[in-house]
Amino acid sequence: MSVKLIGYQSPLNSRLLKSRIAAAFAGVKVEAVAHDSIADMDAYKKNVHPLGATPALQTENGYIFESAAILRYFGRISKEPIYGTTDFEASQIDSWVDFATTEVDPNVFVFFGPLFGHPLADDKKKSVTADLVAALAGVDQWLEIRTFLVGERISIADFALFAGVDLFQRIADTANEIAKFKNLNRWYLTVLHNAKVQEGLLAAGHDGLIPAKKAEEKPKAAEKPKAEEKPKKEAAKKDDDEEEEPTFEEKKKPNPLDALPPSKFVLDAFKREYSNNDTRTVAAPYFFNNFDAEGFSCFWCNYKYNDENKMPFMTGNLVRGWFQRMDHVRKYAFGCALIVGEEKAHEITAFWVFRGKGLPEIVTDVDDTELFTWTEIPDIHAEKEKITDYLAWDGESFKTKPVLEGRCYK
Repeated sequence: MSVKLIGYQSPLNSRLLKSRIAAAFAGVKVEAVAHDSIADMDAYKKNVHPLGATPALQTENGYIFESAAILRYFGRISKEPIYGTTDFEASQIDSWVDFATTEVDPNVFVFFGPLFGHPLADDKKKSVTADLVAALAGVDQWLEIRTFLVGERISIADFALFAGVDLFQRIADTANEIAKFKNLNRWYLTVLHNAKVQEGLLAAGHDGLIPAKKAEEKPKAAEKPKAEEKPKKEAAKKDDDEEEEPTFEEKKKPNPLDALPPSKFVLDAFKREYSNNDTRTVAAPYFFNNFDAEGFSCFWCNYKYNDENKMPFMTGNLVRGWFQRMDHVRKYAFGCALIVGEEKAHEITAFWVFRGKGLPEIVTDVDDTELFTWTEIPDIHAEKEKITDYLAWDGESFKTKPVLEGRCYK
């Protein structure tokens, strides 16, 4: 499926930026159409936007205008649940899309008036900054106990707010304002580093970096020795197709886990048993009766910095962020991460099941992996009682350190 996105094509156009990100999640190919290429404005007003404004989206069924409507359209057609999984969740997402559209975007756009011949008076600048900072302070408080704005997964609510925040922190006079908000900063970086978000940003001409931290986050690559440079004659032999830059999909490395022989232990079947039945009487016995030690590996996992855990809700937020960054591993993994102990002194401990032998590369590639110690379980039946306790989130294993909160990765 392909569409045409009409508007001012620039990474500073947050209205298009949010749509580009959502389109990447929806797997939709987007063709950019410059706003000044509209030849017949009368026809445009009759068929696209009654005021002749942009952005607008041309689909095979007709046109959609207004950035929030375009964003929601991509959310609805995406196979990934970026518009929630229930009607209530979708309405919560709508709340945040409206918040970003009314409380953040208009104030951010004011700062770009001088670029279009509309000077910003000092008193107006001070007033707008105050309003915007107040809105972001509210968001920062909301994110204190959450990884994303709505639910446990990234959604179009995050895209809507991200675009405005990204634009705001690119303004020289206000860049330091974002740094004041710890939770907002953490959320911004989490969204920024999502692979699909990066795909959407790059498609919009965005460099994907935080301007104030370019030197820190993207060290200059070492220059290649001249001996490695390809001779001009060799380069000339390339076909046109070979000279094209690889697409985002082509850059992805093949996963060796896809090539493993079939296993009698079907991970998805176990996940269904675990979700729909009693853990101790049905799901745990199913696991031990069907587990394939040749096709899967099990691990104990413990957080290295448990002494820094002070508040359970903040520790839970850490676990949610970890699971989000592990999202691409779901096909090959199952895990129970538990927060155990006391409110002011607690630990993160987990039980994991992975496809293949040992810790898969797609897991070690996740930055959070190095924050934990990993101990492989050579014989699951020898530790049957402890594993069952972890699956059930209770039992003798937690007699001295009770489970405060648990999260299942499935």
